[in-house]
Amino acid sequence: MRRWMLAVAVGVAAMGTTPGGAQQRPISAGLAGGVSLPQGDLADRADAGWHALGTLALSTLMQPLGLRLDVSYNRFGGGDQNVGSATLNATYRLPMTNSPMSPYLVSGLGAYRSDCSATDGCEASTKFGWNVGLGTKLYVGFRSFLEARYHRTRRGDTSLSYFPLTLGLLF
Repeated sequence: MRRWMLAVAVGVAAMGTTPGGAQQRPISAGLAGGVSLPQGDLADRADAGWHALGTLALSTLMQPLGLRLDVSYNRFGGGDQNVGSATLNATYRLPMTNSPMSPYLVSGLGAYRSDCSATDGCEASTKFGWNVGLGTKLYVGFRSFLEARYHRTRRGDTSLSYFPLTLGLLF
């Protein structure tokens, strides 16, 4: 228990001494993953699952706007449902000075390929979709990010929506 408390104290101290603006880079690549929570119609036939994400982000030091290309794979439990996507997203960095956090809004459009292997009559399809969310870059001795987004697309006449919670590293 004491080691855990020491680790938290060191982490909080590092967060308070690392200025967020000093870590901003114009080009970043990242790898991430987390839990994916199905919503709506998808929640009726799938359970929570996992996802992996690769990202390439472009931003400026002086302007709050950025651009991000994300490629992700989501796998849901209880029915072998999966969704792969490639999205182009705009980001808006919220003003924050002298903080280890740099919060942002993210939204975009892209192609979503959905498939389900355990259900008869379920065929793979690729449709356009959209996403919206919020997150924060974290500077705690290394560059990372934490975000939550809502994704929505379709498979045939059925809407597919899910909510991935993501933790990642930036390089």
